[in-house]
Amino acid sequence: MAFTQLLELDAMNRCPLLPKTLLFMAACACLVPAGALFPTQAQAQGPSSDRGRTFPQNVQRGEVRFIAPMQFWLNGSAIERLAPGARVYNENNLIVMTGTLVGEQTFAVNYLRDPAGTVRQMWLLTKTEASVMPDGSPLPNRPIRQPAN
Repeated sequence: MAFTQLLELDAMNRCPLLPKTLLFMAACACLVPAGALFPTQAQAQGPSSDRGRTFPQNVQRGEVRFIAPMQFWLNGSAIERLAPGARVYNENNLIVMTGTLVGEQTFAVNYLRDPAGTVRQMWLLTKTEASVMPDGSPLPNRPIRQPAN
């Protein structure tokens, strides 16, 4: 017997490709790209111009001006610090680094405090969100206070 014939006899085909297996692989290859044509639930619920963000019930409204990466004037009255691990969301609901917000600009915000009293979450508001209170009632007329230097 020739050496090549011995190799053919000893070779075990452990994974035979049956017609059902090949058909299944072809169907998967066609269905995976087809799934990209339909939006997922997360894509379907993206930000919309006619629908604002939803905020927690106990959110508070204020005006802030950042004077350092973790320090800010709140409603022009006192310097406060953000809680460790606090999150600040911009108008597109993306997390922003507070160092990029330092300057003379004042932002209308909704914020949440933690049990220690420090601000743990803050949302920078769009003009339409700032024109109404978080519960949907109209904003009371009051002037924006400038922080004392």
